[in-house]
Amino acid sequence: ISYISKINCIFLSLLLFTSSAIATEPKKPLRPGVTFKDCSVCPEMSVIPSGTFMMGSTKGKKREQPVTQVNIGKPLAVSRYEITFDEWDACYNSKGCSKKPSDRNWGRGRRPVINVLLTDITEYLSWLTIKTGYKYRLPSESEWEYAARGGIPSGIYPWGSPYLLNDRGCFLANFKPLRGDYASDQAMYTVEAKSYLPNDFNLYNMAGNVSEWTGSSYDEGSFDYVSTLNPNMSKRSETRKVIR
Repeated sequence: ISYISKINCIFLSLLLFTSSAIATEPKKPLRPGVTFKDCSVCPEMSVIPSGTFMMGSTKGKKREQPVTQVNIGKPLAVSRYEITFDEWDACYNSKGCSKKPSDRNWGRGRRPVINVLLTDITEYLSWLTIKTGYKYRLPSESEWEYAARGGIPSGIYPWGSPYLLNDRGCFLANFKPLRGDYASDQAMYTVEAKSYLPNDFNLYNMAGNVSEWTGSSYDEGSFDYVSTLNPNMSKRSETRKVIR
């Protein structure tokens, strides 16, 4: 793909949950790999290419099966980082968001915003959409997994290997390792959104740190009947959403 005229801007999610973003129709055609911001307080977006991947795992839990080939038919613009307190507070200070979530004394600023519900995220996405003139939304579960894999089809983690440590013995993400030994990964709580190394789609913290909302409704049997073309199980009657 050389240039694209329409791009979805996706949000990665928040509870201890944060979000990532999707916006449509940027001001000019953008190539995959390009980064941009629609405003000074908007999340920074990275354009990722369309593609096909195998969603799910034969080595994980039952809900990750069966493994299904999924086609992401259009490029997506995805927020490079989990949505931060700085970005959320800009919405709150502009009266676009009604809730100022607690940081549990872990720190605000560039740390990912936590303790927000889906109704809170809806306000934030609406504020971004009105402010920029471009549609922002949560990613579907399949879009989230595609973005998290970073173009590595069989990797267990975004960096491709099955290991949690690099060759220097350092953790590659902010996990809860060793049965709750929080300090061993050098992070007692959350870390700033631009921490550790990005994946091959230039996205940070697609594993660890905080859980992330998606826009897909939760259904235990959805893998058995959703379409392989960018599947998204979304039912108005089902208020539970997939969290990754």
